[in-house]
Amino acid sequence: MISFPFSRAGVLGAALLLLAPLGIRGAAKSHHASSEFSWNNAVIHIEISGKEYSYVQPWARAEHKVDKTGVAIADRQIITTAEGLNDQTLIRLQKQGGGLYSLGRVVWIDYQSNLAALTTDEAGFWDGVQPAALADPVPVTGSVRILRWNDDRLENRPGDIERMTVDNSALSFVSVPSLKVDSTISNAIAGEAVTEGNRLLGLASGQDSDVVTAVPASFISSIVNARKHGNFTGLGYFDFTWEPVQNPLALQYLKVPGAPRGVIVKDTGLKPGVPSLIKSRDVILQIDGFDIDAQGDYDDPQYGKMMLENLSSRGKWAGQTCQMKIWRDGAEQTVTYTLPRAEYSDELVTEQSFDHPPEYVMTGGMVFVRLTDAFLRSWGPTWREQAPFRLGFYETGKVKPDRMQRVVLSQVLPDQINLGYEMLHDEVVDEVNGKKISQISDLLDALKSPINGFDVFKFASGETTEMAVLDASEVDAANQEIMTRFHIPTDHVLNAVDATATP
Repeated sequence: MISFPFSRAGVLGAALLLLAPLGIRGAAKSHHASSEFSWNNAVIHIEISGKEYSYVQPWARAEHKVDKTGVAIADRQIITTAEGLNDQTLIRLQKQGGGLYSLGRVVWIDYQSNLAALTTDEAGFWDGVQPAALADPVPVTGSVRILRWNDDRLENRPGDIERMTVDNSALSFVSVPSLKVDSTISNAIAGEAVTEGNRLLGLASGQDSDVVTAVPASFISSIVNARKHGNFTGLGYFDFTWEPVQNPLALQYLKVPGAPRGVIVKDTGLKPGVPSLIKSRDVILQIDGFDIDAQGDYDDPQYGKMMLENLSSRGKWAGQTCQMKIWRDGAEQTVTYTLPRAEYSDELVTEQSFDHPPEYVMTGGMVFVRLTDAFLRSWGPTWREQAPFRLGFYETGKVKPDRMQRVVLSQVLPDQINLGYEMLHDEVVDEVNGKKISQISDLLDALKSPINGFDVFKFASGETTEMAVLDASEVDAANQEIMTRFHIPTDHVLNAVDATATP
């Protein structure tokens, strides 16, 4: 849960906070008469209530509360990070560090870029609110201030820009620009405002020790403007992996003339169902006029050396094209590459699952779930070390037409019908009643066709158990008893939704 302490303070406490060196306290009142910009009037506290799901017991529901920071920008929008907004049931907004909350709503959200815009229809909320300017370009050196509301005061912490780099988005496999800031602020992971003077430089999305990662304002601005003009089609990405040139002999072998340059393509076709224009052992020499060096970097006119993946989101969106110069079969070629749209379903083990409950099928006490990162994270913060290796291994797998997902027998709820199978857990299923299980919805279809009166479950090669068998004639009655005993509202939940963005 993203949270930091928040409570209302009395008038005496507010007066004392005027002397606090790390706080900027502004009276919670309207500022019609003043045109001077103040971050007190731009930084917004956001409180989110929402549903929280268990991926161990996928029928279970809980509530979560998230506290975040947003920044008012033009057109009565409050920009913030998308993390924590999933499955929300209530959004409340508070301005200027105090006073009544206003009901908020989502204007748009894009989980792949980890960005969202909120607003409120309560006209009085906007009295005294001052929209901030988005820096574009963002400076790559210099001092900054990191701001958030904390106990009725605007906490104001110093920081220094370390660099602009390219990382995976906080909520996605897609590579996006990231601003790195050195600061002693703690737990800056919830949209805290990274500022310089009167400009917003970014929104904090994570912290590792004293290094804060922020979504840069230039990237935010490009998405806000594209949405305003109806041009945003989602983030695109390059559907291939590559390796830098470690030894010039590799380029000589591929007959690339001149000094070492470009990168060598390894795997291609990462977008399921879309033939790749780029082939293995192609050498990427240039993208949209930017030369690619032997380490996979190009010279960005604003930010200096940047990894080539940045060119997939540098003012471009899914469905748009890049001009690439490649070296293939002993000759230089120019190809027009169309950026595929980033979707969570592009991955065999889905990284995120937003705005719908977990998928599961329960039959005869056997609980089958879709293998996702959310399920693996149920092993705790160190899940990569704690989760069964054979499950984590599937993260390296690719989606194929005959294998869209992996389905796991996560647990067995004890009952007479499954006697002897009570200890089975975390087994990857391969076939049910002779039918290959490509995705979890296949399981329901397969259960309609028992083999000689039995439901037969075959598990993937290498699992501890090869097969399990249930009496199909007893399953329906057993399901009702098990659902009553364990307070399970339904024996299955299936979703056909890949939540990546909203209009």
